[in-house]
Order: sequence, then C-alpha cells, then structure tokens
Amino acid sequence: MATAVEKLPCPDCNSRQSLQVFLNRDEALGLDFYSSFCFSECWEAKGDPYNGGPAPEVYVKTKEDIANELKTAKSCPIFNLRSNYRGIPIEYFKSWGCRQFLSEFDGTTPYAIGFPLSLEGELVGWKARPLRKKDFFGIGKTSGVDPFGLERAWPLATDTLWITEGEFDAIALDYCMTLVGKSKMYPVISLSHGGGSINKNLSLIRDRLIKRKIKNLVLVLDDDEVGKLAEKAALRLWDNVYIVSKPGLAKDANDAVLFGYEIEMGKLALGFKND
Repeated sequence: MATAVEKLPCPDCNSRQSLQVFLNRDEALGLDFYSSFCFSECWEAKGDPYNGGPAPEVYVKTKEDIANELKTAKSCPIFNLRSNYRGIPIEYFKSWGCRQFLSEFDGTTPYAIGFPLSLEGELVGWKARPLRKKDFFGIGKTSGVDPFGLERAWPLATDTLWITEGEFDAIALDYCMTLVGKSKMYPVISLSHGGGSINKNLSLIRDRLIKRKIKNLVLVLDDDEVGKLAEKAALRLWDNVYIVSKPGLAKDANDAVLFGYEIEMGKLALGFKND
C-alpha cells in the first residue's frame, strides 16, 4: 500500500512538481520506505528522493478515520450551485453523484466539490476540489481506488469506453456527447491519477471484463506531454485504441466546453472512428 506524500521538481528533467513521492509499507517485513516517479519527460521510477534523510511526516489514516470522514461527506448535500460550473450544467454533476462540501466556518457556504471514489463497487472516498482555487484534498480512501466513474460506466457500456484525464473532463465529455448523441448518459471514466496512471487503470479494467465486452477504448486525454505519453502507453496495452482530437485551441474536454465547442467536442468523441 502506498500513500502520496508530496510533489517535487524532477532533478533529471527539471519539470516542476512532476516527481510524485510515495510512502510505501512492506507488511511482510514491517518496514516503511519512500519511492518516487516522474510523471513528466522521464516517465520512470526515481527511488527515494530523500536518500534516507529527513522526510515530511505522514499520517496514515486508520479504518476508523476513513469511516468517520465518509459519514461526514455523505451528510453533505448533492452538488447544487445556482448556475453552471466550469461551463457544465449543474444537473450533470448531480447525475455523477458529486457532493457539495460546505465551509467549516459557517456550515452553509459552498466550499468544494466532491467527486465520489469507489473500489470494486463500494464507495470508499472523495476527491475534493475547492471551488475558488486549483487544489485538491482527499476524504476517506483516495489511493488504490478505481478510475472515477467506473461503476457508473459499467451499466452503460456496450463495446466502447471513453477515457479522460480528469474528473471535470469526464463530466464535460459526457455533457458534450449527450448534446449530439441519442443517449442521455455515456460510459466515460477519468484516470485515477492523471496520465501517469493509465497502465494501472487499463490493467484493472481488463481484469473486470469477464462479463463485459469492451472492445474500443476512446482516449480524450490532455493535449500535453503527459497526455501524449499516456496515449502511447495505451496503444501498447490495448488492441482497439482511438485517440480523439480536441476542437479549436482546447487542450481537454472541459476546455472545449469553456471555449464554446460543446457540439464539436461531442461530434469528435462519438465519431472517434473517423477522427
């Protein structure tokens, strides 16, 4: 089991905050150790970035901690702002089971949006993002979980699964496709930890395909270095992989919505075999 510790600059490729540090636990030996992985240009494991020296203190949540956090999160209302958020109609966030976390100061002011996280069908945690700044924090269990939206996608999927690189992108892509397609909901998921988690996520999806017939993976990933590397990794792991371009200057599905390209994005995603 690994716990994310912090993000550091990579000493080899000099990418800013691309080196994710993990605290690992070897249960057999009863030892804790640090490891790291560069999710940018290097795309490889880097070992202990602290070289056995001082490291940040990390508190590993107990089962009781996780249970209490989940209970508190479930008591919060369904996401329900008065207007579109990030260009996406509020009803789509509701259909994805997103929660509206409230300010600890007054208990009424919306503070963050919570994305539900599952593990083999069970709700185990929430990935929360404050409404007014680009940051994330975890509630309950957030590591070693299924890709966001996987449990929602299974009943909808026939032979195709759409994959994005972020939670907002997954909901935005679903919205775009419903505008031009015949369905009210589409099987879209987001990689659990960005493009760098695609190997792990695709292996998990393949293991769950015993009673399902997913043949086509449609990638709508970010148009950046990490996204391109993830696309190459997927092409090595899966037979029928389709890569969808984004309209205009959009680098991802949520950008397409914000730039007013909802219809174009929906058409590109649904017409993946022609892209």
